[in-house]
This record gives sequence, structure tokens and C-alpha cells, in this order.
Amino acid sequence: MTASPDPAPSPARALTTPLVVVLGASGGLGASTWAAALARRLSLHLGECVLVDADVGGGGLDMTCGTEHVPGLRWPDLARLRGTTSCSRLIAALPHGEVPVLSAAGRRGEVSESVVLDVLASMRGVVPVVVDVPARASLAGQLGGSADVVHVVSGLRARQLADTEALLSELVAAPGSLLGVVTRSEVKATRELEEVIEHLGVPHLAHLTDDSRVRRDGERGEWPGLRGALRDSADRVVLDLLEPRVEVA
Repeated sequence: MTASPDPAPSPARALTTPLVVVLGASGGLGASTWAAALARRLSLHLGECVLVDADVGGGGLDMTCGTEHVPGLRWPDLARLRGTTSCSRLIAALPHGEVPVLSAAGRRGEVSESVVLDVLASMRGVVPVVVDVPARASLAGQLGGSADVVHVVSGLRARQLADTEALLSELVAAPGSLLGVVTRSEVKATRELEEVIEHLGVPHLAHLTDDSRVRRDGERGEWPGLRGALRDSADRVVLDLLEPRVEVA
């Protein structure tokens, strides 16, 4: 019997309009802050990016990014959308900070999951998109399972690691997608912590420590990750993400 040849690698492919989903495995870990920093770095390297808050009834991202008073469409304004729409017109109508932001700004409205999916479908493949998905959101599995890139933000306490393991066990990533963990704790990563992270079984993309500067910047209404360790970590992750990848046919 003749052995069949190994599959030939496809030409290197670079992500130019990725859909990046950021999932907080537990609450209070700064997943929204990480998503905002990623979106800004993607915008700088790719020329544009849109930041989307999948919490259609909250006001988190507007507050995180200091765009709560910037005029533009919010989720409740899109509640009657049916099907896809013009990406360029939609983006032009959004509040603009460092990048365009789609959030709810604390306004309550009946926004169905189908509207969220239609909005993302309108943008996908046209512009890079970062979606901030709250811990245990009903759309987490569907969004994470269809994204080009999934970042799971995890704490390192026992309960937080259990939350991360549970989320990873439920998450079925799309073929060819990039799944990784971003950790957050009060201290720098040690060898012992790295061993704990390795147990999760997915690539460790970055480790974030508590940074009082990030909190002060937020209190001043500044976009997260304009400077310091958060910016540097997000930039390293984005540059690695944009490296062309060789895929096996």
C-alpha cells in the first residue's frame, strides 16, 4: 500500500478583517478594557476597527471608553433592524472615540439576538471588529464559535480558573480560528502561575496585572491602553495575530 502524501501547506494568509471575540470567563476582570485596547491597536495597524458591546442592555463599553456623551447610534436605535445593512453607513452613524463604538450607553430597549448577529454579519469581512461579550452571555457560545479569534480573559484564583475551564469546555471554536487566554491578577506571572495556566490547554497570550494608571485614565474619560503595559501587551498580541499563517490544505 502506498502512503498518501502529507497535505501541502496553503500559501500564508494574513488576517485583514478579523472578527475578534473577547470573552470574560468571570466578571470584573477587565475584559472590556482589554477589548478596547485591542480594537485601538488593530485600528492603528489595519487602518480601521469597530468595537462592539454584546451587552445590548448595559452601558459598560461607553463608560469604559469615555464615549457615553458622544452622539451616535446605540443598540436601542437598531432594535428594528432586520437582515444585514450597509457597513459603511452603519459605522459612520456610530459614536467615534479612538475607534467607532456600538454600545447601549445604559439605554434600555428590546434588542433581539438576531439584531446583534445581523449587525455583526453586516461588518464581517468588511472591517476588523472586536466584540466584548459579557461573562455567561447567551450569545457567548455562538459568537465564540464563529469568530476568527477568541480571547478568554481569566483570573487566576481557584474559582476564576474553574470558570475559565467551564467556559473553555463549552466553547467550540470554528475550524482555523485562534483561541487563547489572557490572564489577569494582582501580581506578575511566576513559574508557578505559568504551570497553572498551561493546565488550561490553550495558548497563553498575555498576562495583565492590576495597574492604577488604567483606572486613573478611565476616571479621566480616556480610552484604555493609550500608554503603559496595557498598550504594550495589546500591541504584542495584535502584531502576532497579524502575522501571516500557513494553513494545511
